[in-house]
Amino acid sequence: MFTTLDPLAVWIAAALTATLFGHAALAKLADRLLFEQHLAAYGVPFALLGPTTWLLPALELLAALLLLTPWRDLGALLAAGLLFAYAVLMAWHRMHRRALDCGCGGAPLPISWLLVARNLLLLGLALLVAVPMSPRSVGLSDFAVVAASVLLAVPLYAAFNQVLRHTAGHRTHQTPAGSTSWTH
Repeated sequence: MFTTLDPLAVWIAAALTATLFGHAALAKLADRLLFEQHLAAYGVPFALLGPTTWLLPALELLAALLLLTPWRDLGALLAAGLLFAYAVLMAWHRMHRRALDCGCGGAPLPISWLLVARNLLLLGLALLVAVPMSPRSVGLSDFAVVAASVLLAVPLYAAFNQVLRHTAGHRTHQTPAGSTSWTH
């Protein structure tokens, strides 16, 4: 027996995930050189850096667009796959105590276990989009709730990321050479 969700829940999840991926893609495209540096730090081979600086944001934009169309299931799977890959890469680097910026787009955000957990929670949100919807018709008021949800979630998400930045700031210390290093 398949579970269905109210269309409002599915559309809220779709809009939030699309907003996240749209912002991430545009931030990466806006500063491709910085994104290329992030990719190099993550260990992407030099020969693949150029294509990858275009491919990842293109996949993120594709996911964002698909999430808002009748092909939202494909967008959900693409978004979930990307979030899973990002979480695995961050976890691998954290296990090896490497101090990297997440490369998520926007202000610098050091990778941490909380960031890995955040990506896994976002993966769950993305997968909600693929759950079948109940047959209830969606009205204008539903779309107003979706829009209000995005307007509320964006500053909350930004605040959460700021807390992560602040938490990471407490884990830094100065090395004798004056460079910043991260502890676990």
